[in-house]
Amino acid sequence: MSPFIIICASLGYAAESIFGFGGSVITFLLLTTSIPAKQAVSMLPVFALVGSFLVVLSDYKSANWKVIGKVCLFGVPGLILGTHFMGYLPEKTFNVIVLAIILIYGINLIIGKEPKIPLALRMPLYALAGFVIGSTSIGVFFIPVIGSELGLQREYRASLGLLWTITALCRVPLYFANGVLTMEGFTTSLLVAPFLLIAIIIGFRIHRIIPETHYKRYVGIAILLTAIVNLIRTFA
Repeated sequence: MSPFIIICASLGYAAESIFGFGGSVITFLLLTTSIPAKQAVSMLPVFALVGSFLVVLSDYKSANWKVIGKVCLFGVPGLILGTHFMGYLPEKTFNVIVLAIILIYGINLIIGKEPKIPLALRMPLYALAGFVIGSTSIGVFFIPVIGSELGLQREYRASLGLLWTITALCRVPLYFANGVLTMEGFTTSLLVAPFLLIAIIIGFRIHRIIPETHYKRYVGIAILLTAIVNLIRTFA
């Protein structure tokens, strides 16, 4: 098992534990400095299943189960379609699409403005966000839509952890079915679990001392800078 994979996943899910999101994004950005994008993506739902489940377990009473259930009702069908779409994309095109999504989201976090989503658009956008997480394993499209439905920092973190756990449970068998995830990749990802546990415990302690007004912006800066570096590397 590569120490590189352990370090990437641990850093990503330490951030996930702190902020409630960012685990898959940061892990993807770090992994793709050395391995192909689709290979990196194949491991992300396994990391999410382990890491996000531990986040939920640490604070499950704070999760808004009603809201997440509604989101999944519309998001999971889109997710299923997205996993089939992934197989048709060339490697370089796939990598650029994922990085562009991450870059846009990093800019949005730094600006710090939550978009106002009309109620009539939320359900279609949940389906779109499901398609994106299915086809790229990146769930950031859920964040702007779901943000207005969740409360304080603690509920936000726990609820997103629940969402990532449910979507990972769907993605793992679907990625096996479309050939993106192999048994070797699945086994390697599971072996990282003890290190994710340590990272999540550390992240949760940090989470409790970060002011709510700043925590999104910090991870946004990190995501933006890493995405720029990866985009430059892709076209170099």
